Amino acid sequence: MGLNQQTASELTRLGERLKKNLNAIFAELPASANTINGLTQFLNFHRSNSQRVFNAKKSATGEQVLLQLPGIKALEEFSQKLKPHISESNLQQFIQSCHLFAESISTYASSHADLKRQLQKLHEPNTDEIPHQQDKRAQLYYAAKSLLGFSIDHVFCTYILTRQNPQADYLQEVALISKTGIKRQRGAPPFVQFYTHPHPSDFIRPKLLSKSSQISANEFTIGIAKEYSTPGLEQAYSSYSPSNSGIVFDELPDAPRFDATFIFNNPDELVNPLTNKSQCSSTSISIKNPTKRLTLLVLLDKAIDRSSNVNVGCYHGNQKVEEGKLNVSDMWTERLPDFPELRVISLQAPQNLLNKNSKMHSKVKYLLEYANLDAEQFVCYLMDVDFPIWSATYRIYFEHS
Repeated sequence: MGLNQQTASELTRLGERLKKNLNAIFAELPASANTINGLTQFLNFHRSNSQRVFNAKKSATGEQVLLQLPGIKALEEFSQKLKPHISESNLQQFIQSCHLFAESISTYASSHADLKRQLQKLHEPNTDEIPHQQDKRAQLYYAAKSLLGFSIDHVFCTYILTRQNPQADYLQEVALISKTGIKRQRGAPPFVQFYTHPHPSDFIRPKLLSKSSQISANEFTIGIAKEYSTPGLEQAYSSYSPSNSGIVFDELPDAPRFDATFIFNNPDELVNPLTNKSQCSSTSISIKNPTKRLTLLVLLDKAIDRSSNVNVGCYHGNQKVEEGKLNVSDMWTERLPDFPELRVISLQAPQNLLNKNSKMHSKVKYLLEYANLDAEQFVCYLMDVDFPIWSATYRIYFEHS
């Protein structure tokens, strides 16, 4: 019995589970064993198998974990050599996952090598399948739009992650969330803009910002970008909801379609991984309303980027993870089988997506000027998705070494 897309997805989750097991195991081993040579010497384990274990541990996706792992006999030997050095709980969880891996090989392939070949073939880009996947997302968009009576043409987000100073305990997160072509039918839920920061006790209403506005670096703020919002949006502000961190707007008169752009300054929520222990930093956008297109841009301080590994994911729902406890390997159960493409771009390159779209480029420039920051100090990561999955959360996250 060979692999199909469903069984391949199950194996991907198994690979993510094994990665979580490996992370837990290495957290118990001494620091000297956290290198290939160190593990080889500490466990008296074959060097090539040690290297494959490390490659699996560092893999970005579940199927890559399975492609990198050594064979079942080597994993059994690895388990035996780990036994005196780790907790019984972590050992048994790892053995159970390895048993499931062995069962998968016997069920779906003639050998470990055959399973790897099948996984590689299934995960090769298929130009015929890509439009098909987009069609499925488009069908969900149109069905949800019809059901809810609410839709958005384009959500454009830019997150800037930097440091106020090298010794700061928290990152400075400045974000622009721009929604264009918002259409709400009579009887549909109101337009609500959500955010993750705890609601400030002195909040009255969002500020109205313009090109001349400047950031208050140490203050959490929510502002409406006047130049990129439909006139009257500020007056349509109705209330805020502290329970779900959302600001609510009434219907705009004489505006069947409208635009809304917000700027957030968050100085005290994301831990600085260069001065504190932090496994992962994450930026995300939840698709609360049916949306035709999502563009997510993250500008990461180069000092942080040098010690980080970047990846993307599409996740079910919107789980709020306590800061400092975010661990990508714990999120494998929520990952959807939809892998958006991530690109590294230069804001100065005329061929990049932003420079082809003058409005997106001007919004990034607007945000940088508001925050008084220079684009040269950042590495820029871009995700662009047509028909993002309604009610899913798209993340660009950075695992810190």
